Amino acid sequence: MWLGIVFALLSCAAYTAAAVAQRRLAVAVRAPLTDRHRVAELLRHPLWWVSLVFNGGRAGFQVGAVSFAPLTVIQPLGVLVLVFGIPWSARLDGRRVTREEWRGAAFTMAALGVLLAVTVTNGGGGTMDAADSLLVGAGTTAALAVTAWIAGRLPSASWRSYLLSGAAGVAFGVSSATVKTAVAVIAATGAAGLVHPAALATPVIAVFGLFLAQAAYQGMELGAPLGITTFTNPVAASVVGVAFMGESYTGGWSGAGVAVVCAVLAGYGIRLLTVPRDGAPAPAVSPRA
Repeated sequence: MWLGIVFALLSCAAYTAAAVAQRRLAVAVRAPLTDRHRVAELLRHPLWWVSLVFNGGRAGFQVGAVSFAPLTVIQPLGVLVLVFGIPWSARLDGRRVTREEWRGAAFTMAALGVLLAVTVTNGGGGTMDAADSLLVGAGTTAALAVTAWIAGRLPSASWRSYLLSGAAGVAFGVSSATVKTAVAVIAATGAAGLVHPAALATPVIAVFGLFLAQAAYQGMELGAPLGITTFTNPVAASVVGVAFMGESYTGGWSGAGVAVVCAVLAGYGIRLLTVPRDGAPAPAVSPRA
């Protein structure tokens, strides 16, 4: 268990560095990245490859983390990226973190911690079978594609960022569940496990998440999109863990009530973290600009 936690902390550190690099890249690439024609411009920028290296490290450490500890222990540790990422990004932008941003980070972290503490309590859990892996992988990929399409047609840069960062968090959370299954299957069956639906779905969902997260940082400071991604990531992983991997939800109606309150608090925290780029209101940008 403790080895899994150490890997999770290393994963968090790598993710923080990747998020800061992606935020810097979002400033450099002005046109909305929901336009598929901008992908080539993105791939030519050195910061994309820097973020890719750190995200690769995050993924590697995450594999180690979920191999030694359950998702419900590993995923909540991701809130630490807010503690490190927000001041780091602000310093690079030549500004100080505002009191509202610190309050927003605190509300978001507290809401997420309480939510997972009172709703998912079983430290066990197994893996998904082939049919469930196919369902989760295909369903998640389709949902992410639809979300990206909708976000690309929103006139508001802020709401586009919210939607894309939420989808990125879902992608990262689900990929944590599929990679845990893939690691277990490959360990049991060898090379044959490489064609298991979970092993095939993991890179597709993870890469989709990278592009969604990159697009989410446009027009906003790091805090709000990173906070949304950090919140939806463990929630998505926990949903998959409970629904398909044998982890237990024991909250009942009281847990559901707490979940609603935590969602409201997290929403308030995200609102406090919403700092448009350059301190100005986030402009309404045409999705086809």
